[in-house]
Amino acid sequence: MTDTSLAVKLIPLYLLVAIGFALGRFLGVKSQDIGKLSLYVLSPAVVFKGFYAAKLEGAMLVLPFAILAAACLAAWIALPIASRFWRDGRERLSAFSVATGNTGFFGIPACLALIGPESLPYVVLVSFGFTAYENSVGFFIMSRGDATWKGALLRVLKYPGLHACWIGLSLNANQIVLPGYVPQTVDLLAGGFSAVGMMIVGLGLAGLSRFRLDFGFIGFTFAWKFLLWPALAAAFIVFDRTWLHAFSNVGHQVLLIESLTPMAAVTVVHATLRNIHPDRAAVAVALSTLAALLWLPLVFGKMF
Repeated sequence: MTDTSLAVKLIPLYLLVAIGFALGRFLGVKSQDIGKLSLYVLSPAVVFKGFYAAKLEGAMLVLPFAILAAACLAAWIALPIASRFWRDGRERLSAFSVATGNTGFFGIPACLALIGPESLPYVVLVSFGFTAYENSVGFFIMSRGDATWKGALLRVLKYPGLHACWIGLSLNANQIVLPGYVPQTVDLLAGGFSAVGMMIVGLGLAGLSRFRLDFGFIGFTFAWKFLLWPALAAAFIVFDRTWLHAFSNVGHQVLLIESLTPMAAVTVVHATLRNIHPDRAAVAVALSTLAALLWLPLVFGKMF
């Protein structure tokens, strides 16, 4: 699959960013209220839907939890490193963003374009792992920007997304079937998450008084996103092919693609709600999306 084919499949992403930009620039729509809707309502619906409906068995059962553990480890390693460069919130924004990615709205089209529909079960479970991180440790890291450890932990415990994880997983594990109107309502909410998230990126760009590149922040996050994560994925693929034999070739391809996804749109949501350089976050997310469009097919083509 060519770079052009992937770009065509991702056109809706750029259109949503453009719509968000127009809403912010010409209609005065504020990103903070939209961000609260996304973070506290739409995102928990996505989390619940995923864990409630997932088919967790065998090696696939371990996959989301392994991704969660890797994301948490990456964030806690990145935080003290970033703290050596910044003390104005960018250290937390960096730590949050390098441990996750746009595995849904970018990762799914990329996997379908480069692999095919057989990749979907793997894509979904990998996304679950990163989403669980965002709703637990990631949320805690961002909350610590303006709260104590206790205060940040209380915010996490009150956060609907965290409870959506364990409730959905518990219902799944016990094979409890909810009345039809509950999944239908969740589907309606979850369907709007990706669209709203990408529009928030556009809203962030609309709020820029002038286009300014933070080369330090961009360089730090890009190194993690486009070099370290792919290297980790490649190392695991070699290890699995040689010793574990836990996943198929399709699973290996998905892991590599998802390791090359751009920064998650929810990064801008957190930056906006916490007022932690939302302009820098919006620019970095937009640029990382463009970079992934070029870098992902190149790396994928070298390995597969």
